[in-house]
Amino acid sequence: MKRQVVRLGQVVDINPSTKATGSADDLVAFLAMADISEEGRVASVQQRPLADVQKGYTIFQAGDVLLAKITPCFENGKAAFVESLPTQVGFGSTEFHVLRPTREIDPKFLFHLIWSPSFRRLGASRMTGSAGQKRVPVAFLADYEFPLPSPREQQRIAAILDKADGLLRKRQEAMRLADTLRRSVFVQMFGDPDLNPKAWPVLPMGDVIEFKGGSQPPKETFVSEARPGYVRLVQIRDFKTDKYKTYIPEKLAKRSFDEDDVMVARYGPPVFQILRGLSGSYNVALMKAQPKPNVLKEFVFWLLQLPKYQSAVISNSERTAGQTGVNLDFLNALEVPLPPLTYQEEIAAALVKISATVEKQQAMLKESEKLVASLQSQFL
Repeated sequence: MKRQVVRLGQVVDINPSTKATGSADDLVAFLAMADISEEGRVASVQQRPLADVQKGYTIFQAGDVLLAKITPCFENGKAAFVESLPTQVGFGSTEFHVLRPTREIDPKFLFHLIWSPSFRRLGASRMTGSAGQKRVPVAFLADYEFPLPSPREQQRIAAILDKADGLLRKRQEAMRLADTLRRSVFVQMFGDPDLNPKAWPVLPMGDVIEFKGGSQPPKETFVSEARPGYVRLVQIRDFKTDKYKTYIPEKLAKRSFDEDDVMVARYGPPVFQILRGLSGSYNVALMKAQPKPNVLKEFVFWLLQLPKYQSAVISNSERTAGQTGVNLDFLNALEVPLPPLTYQEEIAAALVKISATVEKQQAMLKESEKLVASLQSQFL
């Protein structure tokens, strides 16, 4: 059956007027941008006095779909169907568009439609405003055309996509739990670095790890596809997505690294991410954490993720040219209990056993991601 092509503005009220009643001291639901996850759900709900939010914030109600309008939140998937609220209405960031479905469109179908990669790609190309402050205009939303299935078909599609997304979330959670287990095993075997219960020798971080900064070739030398005589230039974002692959001439690749090397995000937010799994040349936003003699890479990878060092480095990071950056002098001066190489090898062996489970979870997660992408492409 041929579907009717409609514009989004025909079946959705965009940023509708909503009234809030009650006294100034009444608590109402509040959603900051951080309360909406990139996985397309409401991660947490705050409560604030009505007087604090009734002016200058976006108002919405249960049944609405929230969509981040500003870059990069829009592209990253910050959107959610607000299925319920603890209060009559809610308030949130001014950087949300509110989409209120009419009777012609199922709210969950609407959410999957605007959360789909194809919608986000098109929306990103239609943004207006200056760099760093670009936003999705209302006109794009109102004029967006799509085939509208029958109400029953919308519900069927939404149910299928919900089920696939639910499976994806379960596998993401399994990955998080497996990763948490590895961290716990490391802490248990290594000990609290403040207490140093095993009385390891204490050294400055700079005597344990050499942090090697990256290089920045001219942008005019960048190409987006692999070709002979070129190597991949890796940036922080590449550890999260392959969408923005960049290649540079081999002669300009002054800093290189391998998949098992430990890489540090020098700038943020978030600053001081500990990364691995790619190879190539790396830019100035990254540093390679090169172990000194008698220090294992696996030990370094988990050491740098300990809360003690994460919180210390992040709180002492410097801000220059609008970016937060690692204070290298502070990092090198941090004190590190250093186990002997034989004990580091024991720690690494224990972590390798758990990593086999993690790799299985990663493979299953990738299959779930492919399934969701395939279904989105088929139905939306």
